Amino acid sequence: MTKLSRQIRNMVFVLVVVALSFACTIELLQIQIVDGDYYKDQTTNTYTANQTIQAARGQIFTKDGKVLNTNKLVYKIIIQKAFFEAGTENDVIAKTLKILQNNNEEWIETIPISKTTPYEFTGDDDEIDTLRSKLELGVYATAENCMNALYEKFEISSSYGQEMRRYIAGVRYEMLIRDFSYQNRYTMAEDVSVQTVIELKEQSFMLGGIDIIEEAIRQYDGKNFIPQVVGRIGAISSDEYEELSDKGYSLNDTTGKWGIESAMESTLRGKNGIRSITRDSSGMVVSDEITKAATAGNSVKLTIKSDFQNDVQAILENHIKWLHYNNDPSRGNKVDAGGVVVLDAKTGAVLAMANYPNYDINKYIDLVNNPVDPNPTYNRCIYGLYRPGSAFKTITATAALVSGIANENTEVYCGGIYTYYDDYQPGCIMGFVGDVTVRTALRYSCNIYFYDMARQMGIDYLAKVAGWFGVGQDLNLEIGGATGNMSTPEYIESLGGTWTPGSTIQAGIGQLETTVTPLNLAVIALTLANDGTRYQPYLVDSITSYDGSKTIKKTEPTVAYKIDADKHIFQVVREGMIMVADDVQWPMGSGITQLADLPYGVAIKTGTPQVTTDTFNSTILGYYPAEDPQICFGIVLEKGEFSRLMVRNIIESYFYNNYQPVTNEKGDIILPWGGQSTNTPGRPVRGELNKNNSSDTSNSSSSEQ
Repeated sequence: MTKLSRQIRNMVFVLVVVALSFACTIELLQIQIVDGDYYKDQTTNTYTANQTIQAARGQIFTKDGKVLNTNKLVYKIIIQKAFFEAGTENDVIAKTLKILQNNNEEWIETIPISKTTPYEFTGDDDEIDTLRSKLELGVYATAENCMNALYEKFEISSSYGQEMRRYIAGVRYEMLIRDFSYQNRYTMAEDVSVQTVIELKEQSFMLGGIDIIEEAIRQYDGKNFIPQVVGRIGAISSDEYEELSDKGYSLNDTTGKWGIESAMESTLRGKNGIRSITRDSSGMVVSDEITKAATAGNSVKLTIKSDFQNDVQAILENHIKWLHYNNDPSRGNKVDAGGVVVLDAKTGAVLAMANYPNYDINKYIDLVNNPVDPNPTYNRCIYGLYRPGSAFKTITATAALVSGIANENTEVYCGGIYTYYDDYQPGCIMGFVGDVTVRTALRYSCNIYFYDMARQMGIDYLAKVAGWFGVGQDLNLEIGGATGNMSTPEYIESLGGTWTPGSTIQAGIGQLETTVTPLNLAVIALTLANDGTRYQPYLVDSITSYDGSKTIKKTEPTVAYKIDADKHIFQVVREGMIMVADDVQWPMGSGITQLADLPYGVAIKTGTPQVTTDTFNSTILGYYPAEDPQICFGIVLEKGEFSRLMVRNIIESYFYNNYQPVTNEKGDIILPWGGQSTNTPGRPVRGELNKNNSSDTSNSSSSEQ
């Protein structure tokens, strides 16, 4: 190549570069100067909306690993405002509702107005007031007024037809109260069928804004297994939202309403993720991505063992059915409800909590809409308040010994009538005449002895000691509970009554207005079993990873109170309670056996506090074995009798896995306690309890007043 050729080639290259540079400069000038405003608008008019991705809720397990609730993946229909074309909302909703109708699907709607004319209010006053407020209507606005306002507000034409028009209004109102926005999607329906999903996808080109997602909903596998304890989740109300919004909740979230679901909400909830949707100035979606993944909540392991809980539930139900089957008024055939609590005597852990009547937690809404009496959703074990009756005498006995007004040998003469007061002389119906000590007073439930002890101590001291046992105190169970009440002058006067000297002695035998729960009774027994140390009862054994494979936090027993008294005092009370148990006549088939036949001594105290002129409750507290307590229990039967007959079953179930009720050919319970005695060949005898069956493992006829 010649020198001239190279010069020409270089010149051409330079000219090309100059031309390209000039062209780029012109393009840049076009972008920056001529079209600058356009591209600026495109940049500044994009909008990003963040939506919440629901985290999987932690599970609830029993001590032995039974799953009580799971998260079931279902198809949900949601509406995304970012994908809604303005002015098409009603048409899209109508088309979606038509598909749901054709497939017999339900959609979410809470507007408190009937679905058919003439329109009437169907909700409570608060719901109606909220509706009127949202529509800016006065307090006298009728249901018809509200519907017309909804039609006008959302421009719902009559061309949709009366039925569909009403349905669209219901959905639009739900979107309104759920704060439907770019940030908050609206869940229209959940757990829809595959057929519905297919039809919606086929028509998706006409359903802008409608989306189908897979998401977890709560499913209760336990059904009728401690539903009063497990609780439920539900949608956040507007009132709740005011408090929960600061904690990151939206109106579309769910939260625990009661029970463990509520008490352990922060543990079970998990951490929600974030979905970011960016739109340009024309409304087109330019990006849709998950910017933060959701993290599943931790799970909760309960202290309750499934097999033992099932047995205790059956023991309670079968006993009540037996009373009805016999139809004997003297046996408490009017009984219609009751509760049983069993605690680990070494820790306070709840081993069983049975309520009657019981129910399937998946049918909770049906019960709310169609309430029955007695209410099966009511947790009688922690909220039912009952007079303890003679079961309270264990506290009066302890108080008398701790105060020093009596010792184990102090005698009080029982002549059948307490004659200390001239104008008030209550009796003792036990039929015993003679001197009694604290042990025999407990054995025979002698009112006279406890009248005299209460009088000498005075109500202030008796009430103080009762508080040591948890009476009238918050027991701090995770799911709450009633505190109960101790009869005092202040409390009686607050009820409009008058305190008299006779009130003190009635308080000494668990009457008047002293009230406790079945859990209270079990805690009293727990305190006696531990020589005055009262452990705080608890339901949560541990917090685990979502699948339960890793323990994150283990609950340690907590001492709520320790009575400063000589251990011998509790031994004396224990001996009196053993004498009560040894006197209990136990029908067994055609014969008779006793609680005394159990391998170890049982310590109990029963009561039959009066409810009406012709009905009594049946109460009992106690523990087993008497000398090395491992389980404690508290039982109440409403308008029933013979709660003591359940004790043997509870003990046999826990230690020997032996509960076999006897039924007739029709399935009627004719012998709720079974047909065998524990005292059979091969079973341990008193003093030889197998420690492997202790509460530390995970498997596991005297009348009263």
